[in-house]
Amino acid sequence: MVRMVEMNDSEILPIGRAARSLPEKVAEHLLEAIIAGRIPAGAHLKELALAREHAVSRATIREALIALEKSQFVERIPRFGVRVTELGAEDVFELFEVRGSLLGLAAGRCARAPKPGFISELRHMVEQMEALAVPDAEPHRFGELSVQAQHLVLRESGNPYCFQIYQQLAGLSTWRLVRNRALSHVQLERRIESTRDWAAVVDAIARGDSGGAETAARTLLSNSAHGVRTQLALRANADSASELGTASASGAKRAR
Repeated sequence: MVRMVEMNDSEILPIGRAARSLPEKVAEHLLEAIIAGRIPAGAHLKELALAREHAVSRATIREALIALEKSQFVERIPRFGVRVTELGAEDVFELFEVRGSLLGLAAGRCARAPKPGFISELRHMVEQMEALAVPDAEPHRFGELSVQAQHLVLRESGNPYCFQIYQQLAGLSTWRLVRNRALSHVQLERRIESTRDWAAVVDAIARGDSGGAETAARTLLSNSAHGVRTQLALRANADSASELGTASASGAKRAR
């Protein structure tokens, strides 16, 4: 019996027609590895090696890589082939600059007519962040709270496009790579700084200082950009050291 997938009240399709193609599945698998860092930035993606690893044809790998290239997760270099997209410092700062502009606009709008309930909720989030700005705290939870606070400010701004565009930026391939390769709140000093920055945003909104709120929000994300840049640099140095260690070990074995 052929299993069917119900699409809507009036149409059903065979499950084979509803399923993803093999190149799509391979592209998704490669994307997960890239985002998780198992395939590092700048890595050369060789069709033959990938085809053997995944037990598929080179044509399937080629289609998967084309899909990833369209999403800018990989790039094709003349006379080299395909490699995982590398993130430069400018990529980080330009993304944070746009996000800072949107959050600053939203914070400034919130300060024009501050709502007690909103301020109370935002201040509570900042207090939770402060409780995590201590040694051995969970940095991922701190990051989650910071994102929630950003979304709260964007939603309360009264401009629906602020939140919509902010979410679209979060879906960009470059941003997904940034957030998964570097967490700016890993360092205690960064969590302390971010908590202080958030407190400045709340205080400016509470006193109705539109300009101050916008400046504080921009500063918040500017400092986050510097933190992410530092983490990316540390990770790149660690990867380089690991590669050198592996090469040295291989050379020592051949010498024997």
